Amino acid sequence: MTTERPGFRSFASAPRAIVLWVATALLTALFLALGWNLLQIGILIVPLAAVSIAVTVAALRKTRGS
Repeated sequence: MTTERPGFRSFASAPRAIVLWVATALLTALFLALGWNLLQIGILIVPLAAVSIAVTVAALRKTRGS
């Protein structure tokens, strides 16, 4: 049995966090280039940014060992 709790910490890593941030930036640029308005962009980008933040924080806590 593993001691890790389920959630973001169980799969959080620095490379995965970097990929999520790059994907967020690329998707934002794509949607802006397509002429989407802020509401349309926000519906897709805000949840992705929230996951990116959660994975980044979990990865940082995991590397610090706390």
